[in-house]
Amino acid sequence: MTALSSWPGRWFTALLPLLMLAGVAALELSNREWTVLELAVLSPMLAATFGGPRLTALYGVLAIGVGVMLGIFDHLFGQSDGGPTAQAVRLGGVAVGGVLAVLVSRYNTRRETKLQNVTRVAEVAQQSILAAVPSSSGGLRFAVRYESAAAEARIGGDLYEVVDTAWGTRLLVGDVRGKGLDAVRIASRVLGCFRFVGRQAEDLPMVLAGLDAEVAEVCGLDDFVTAVVGQVDGRRLRLVNAGHPDPVLVREGQASLLDVATRLPPLGLLADTKDTAGNTVEVALRPGDRLLLYTDGITEARDPATGRFFPLLPAAQAALSRGTLEEAVADLVDRLRAWTRSTLNDDVALLVAELPRPAGRLRRGPPA
Repeated sequence: MTALSSWPGRWFTALLPLLMLAGVAALELSNREWTVLELAVLSPMLAATFGGPRLTALYGVLAIGVGVMLGIFDHLFGQSDGGPTAQAVRLGGVAVGGVLAVLVSRYNTRRETKLQNVTRVAEVAQQSILAAVPSSSGGLRFAVRYESAAAEARIGGDLYEVVDTAWGTRLLVGDVRGKGLDAVRIASRVLGCFRFVGRQAEDLPMVLAGLDAEVAEVCGLDDFVTAVVGQVDGRRLRLVNAGHPDPVLVREGQASLLDVATRLPPLGLLADTKDTAGNTVEVALRPGDRLLLYTDGITEARDPATGRFFPLLPAAQAALSRGTLEEAVADLVDRLRAWTRSTLNDDVALLVAELPRPAGRLRRGPPA
């Protein structure tokens, strides 16, 4: 049941109950003062924690067999230590414990299979709504990455999208509050709305208004969606932030946050989307600039040993300052995995956009 990385590891784990049984036998044979062969039941119980019903049943039979042989060797079937009746009670206890261990192993196997099926269905549903982002659009290059925390069936509602419109290329990165299939359902509605409204609305406030109305319709009273909506027209970048972490701009090897003076509430909680003057960031992009939009799974990632948060700006600066766009995104994810020791607590969605340099000029950055 437990996935191990190598065959030697699997064999060692499968033999642990046998070592337990050998230890009980050695303890029984090494003393004449007390009888401990009842402890043989620990072998199938240990097997039930990681093995299937068949392996558990095998160790249950071995435990009874060892109990019988120890009883014969120590003359426990005679009149000493309670005689045959006491020995039958001991072996009966081992047998009952073995049966219970098989039932527990069977339950665990069914539960894990069901959990894997639910997780697989949720992941497929999530991947189906996250359509492939074009590698280039409107003079920009794009790369995306979705890292799942894969904690049981806790699938998140992280989302991203890029659409080409008459007013420029529009970007969306968002995060639905909550987990599971309900979050995936809300994310699918938000993405569908953005694909339509993003191509029809003349400006970003109208896009926000459409998204806010959609979220308010599909979400409950305590649900909302944080999001960053962006538009690139030529070299002019405009971003509106609705309760989402600030994007990162990497320019000439230096990373900085594109923060706003006043942050809008999340989608579904907006009162007015017409006046976004204080909530908008406008930047004139330069060739070689890279823009990172992300969800809070990366900012809330911690080092399990120290509890320190992932240093986003230094990591983004080091990763996105060199290499191709795909290599840079992969480098950033590798740094995140190394920091958290591959123990993410939340899903992470990354969308990176780049205004390419003129042909013939390669990106060079500082060493990692």
